[in-house]
Amino acid sequence: MKTATLLLALVLLLLTACQILPGSEIVEEATAAVTQPSPKPIEVTVLVTQPPLPTYTPYPTYTPYPTYTPYPTYTLPPSAPGATDTPTVAISTPGPSASPSIAPSPSLTPTPVVAVIATPEAVVLPNCPNPCARLTYPTVNAVLKGVVEIKGSACIDNFDYYKFEFRSRDATEWAFVQRFEHTVVDGVLGVWDTSALPAGAYKFRLVVVDKTGNYPPPCEVNVIIEH
Repeated sequence: MKTATLLLALVLLLLTACQILPGSEIVEEATAAVTQPSPKPIEVTVLVTQPPLPTYTPYPTYTPYPTYTPYPTYTLPPSAPGATDTPTVAISTPGPSASPSIAPSPSLTPTPVVAVIATPEAVVLPNCPNPCARLTYPTVNAVLKGVVEIKGSACIDNFDYYKFEFRSRDATEWAFVQRFEHTVVDGVLGVWDTSALPAGAYKFRLVVVDKTGNYPPPCEVNVIIEH
């Protein structure tokens, strides 16, 4: 590339000189100087090396699992009807007329099973003769825990209200629990929460009051509170 540039520059210089000093000799020298033989083509051999192809590896042949064969079902041999026990063979002392005799197997005596039946404790209702002022629960010496449902009747003539009261066995003053202003016949009178009371023996009673302030004898019952 640099050689061609230099040659072109030299030609331009010679042409410029020819314009200044014309002459055939100078033109011939310039033409001879510019003409050069064409370069010979260079043959280049490129060797392209191709990597070898990978060797094909076939997949392994699939082998199926063997078929599962179940074990044969065991069947018990049929037993002779009525044969339950194997007889015991007793052989007598050898002798001219001795022959084996079959002794029956001893019978099994079943062990008696003793059934223990718990006898429920007798339920004793409090002694309250008035059917319209009585308790059916709690019963006498009933064991109470937590919130207890009180049952009975409160339906005297000229009814006004009824209330619950309690005290410990050693106390003399009754403590008020709750008051109700509707009649009840053989039903739920209310509830008594015993969870805040110390464990021990108590008395509980139902008092049914009429509109004049009078009331029949209260229905009292002894109870035991546990936690």
